[in-house]
Amino acid sequence: MKKSILKLAVAIAAVAFIGVSCTEDDITNPTITITGSVTKTIDLGDTYTDEGATANDDKDGDLTSQITSTNNVDVNKVGIYEVVYTVSDEAGNTTSETRTVTVQANRLAGSYQVDAVVTGSNPGTYNDFIEVCTSSSVSYNKIFLTDFSYFPGLQIEATCAGNSISINQTKNYDWDDDGTATNATITGSTNTAFTVTAGATPIAAISQLNYTIDYGAGQVDIVAATYTKQ
Repeated sequence: MKKSILKLAVAIAAVAFIGVSCTEDDITNPTITITGSVTKTIDLGDTYTDEGATANDDKDGDLTSQITSTNNVDVNKVGIYEVVYTVSDEAGNTTSETRTVTVQANRLAGSYQVDAVVTGSNPGTYNDFIEVCTSSSVSYNKIFLTDFSYFPGLQIEATCAGNSISINQTKNYDWDDDGTATNATITGSTNTAFTVTAGATPIAAISQLNYTIDYGAGQVDIVAATYTKQ
């Protein structure tokens, strides 16, 4: 009886050892293949449908159904986002792969009617002047505003992040039409500076900008401008 019990214990131990040994021998991570391009660039308001990925393991075979993913893409906000795919095999070996999705500011481009209220050194109300917004051909989050703040020919660069627009530039310009160009610093950061509405015309448009123009010598204009896309 004791011999039978001993033989059974040895057999169980052997099976357990073989199972553990096989698991420990599997040290190769599974592979993930992203479907489509690993980098995507889309415009504000576009519909984004992720194409997914497939997974395979040298021992466990097809693991596609076991892939988990995180996806933080927000098509209503300018930014660079990641879709991360992760999978593990039975031995616990884990692999992750990442797709990068860029939402660019191109759709903000266009002609705008601007109404501005200025306080500070040169207070006043300026209605119905036109600014033209163009997008950068090299930077997903840069835009340019021409005839900015009712100054003919003045072009400034602005940076989009999320749904905000910030300006931080020193420009040389003849601000008071006296024939002499001087430096002034334009700064401002506006949250919810533009709207995005899928299916609308336009889909994306600047709605407001708040900024200051510091001419030096204590001369500062504080501007609150409302934008209407034409």
